Order: sequence, then structure tokens, then C-alpha cells
Amino acid sequence: MRIALVEDDPAMAELLSLWLQEAGHECLSYQEGQDFLRQARNESFDVVLLDWFLPNLSGEEVLARLKRQPEWDTPIVFVTARDSEEDMVRMLNQGADDYLVKPIHQPVLLARINAVTRRSHKANPQDVLTLNEFKIDQESRLITRHGEPVKLTEKEFKLVTLIFHNVGRLLSRDHILSSVWGYDASLNTRTVDTHMSRIRKKLELFPEQGWRLSSIYHQGYRLEQISPEEQGSAAG
Repeated sequence: MRIALVEDDPAMAELLSLWLQEAGHECLSYQEGQDFLRQARNESFDVVLLDWFLPNLSGEEVLARLKRQPEWDTPIVFVTARDSEEDMVRMLNQGADDYLVKPIHQPVLLARINAVTRRSHKANPQDVLTLNEFKIDQESRLITRHGEPVKLTEKEFKLVTLIFHNVGRLLSRDHILSSVWGYDASLNTRTVDTHMSRIRKKLELFPEQGWRLSSIYHQGYRLEQISPEEQGSAAG
């Protein structure tokens, strides 16, 4: 998973980043709430780990600003030294998905991350996913449309799997690059655009077919299912 860590203590940030990387996740670390919010406009994550005490902007205010964004659907987990029941209840009522009190242990942190992402359907994708005319079989690495196999390269298969497991969600180009090509991929975002164009054509992801694969300027891509009314309008 791609995880944002908003933590101003360098030692704690280093430790949590190490734990996440050891578990196979990508961790992007931010020391200030304002810096994270600026990046979050053009980035996408699977989980946000958020400290309460941050310079300039508290974790509580960061949570409030994120929840005011209509399209924000990424789980937010507080990781903080504030241990009162009142604080915990207030943050959960304001939209936090979980609340962990420092000091924390690696197995507990990873289990909580897995739990919130399972609830949001963004982790551990099922072996076989069926969406309308498409069936994606992870084990056999096969995608069919109306029962007919679609020939894809390895990278195209990974890309299709990623976007179909995130239908309706904006994925940043960096998120796509790291998920499909790896953390250290020395590639530019043009690679993403080229591959998206190919799979759009191969899978016929067009409005008249019931799908829209949109490029969002300076941000990334979103795959959406089209309503019958929109589909009929596009066909006309």
C-alpha cells in the first residue's frame, strides 16, 4: 500500500517508516500538516497516519480539512500521544477511521492499517473480481470481457487490476507508477499516459460502453462506471 505519514518527530517518523517498509508498503513522510495538505491535492494514498501535535496546523485541523473535501475517501488513522477517552471519541466522531495511542508496537500498527483498508475495500484485493462485463482473475492473471480473454502485457495487467480495484477513486500518476513499476522506477509520468491509452482501447473503456477512464490534469486518472442515461447520451 501507499501510506502517508504525517509526523513531526524525526525519530518516530523514521521508525514508523521502517516498520511500514519492512511490511512491503511505500511510505511518504511529511513533518507539517500544511505541507501534507498541499501534496494531498495532487497525490493519492491508501492510508494516512496522522499525528495530533504538528507545527503550524494540528492533526485535528488536518482531519477537518480533509473531511470537507467531497471526494476524500482515504482512511485516516490517528497515531498520537493524546490518550484521553474524550480526545479519542472526538476524533472518531469527526471522521477518523481509527485512533492509536503512543507508544505503539509494529504488529498492532500493521493490523490496524489492514483493518481500516479492508473496511474501505482498498487492501487485499480478492482473487477474482467481476465488474459488469469484466472478470479479473489474479491467480491466472487473466482478464476477460464478455467472456473473451483480453491480451495484456504484464504491466498492463497490473495497471488494469489497480484501477478496477479503485473504481471511482482518483489515483495520482506517482501512485500508479510506484504500484505498477515499483518504488524506484526511473520513469516519467508519460509512461502512465501511454499505458492508460493502450488499456482504454484494448478494454474499450469509453462512455458509450459504460465506462469512463479520465485523465485529471496535473493529478492522475479515475475510472468510473457510466449510468445508462449517460451511456445513451454518449452513444447519441
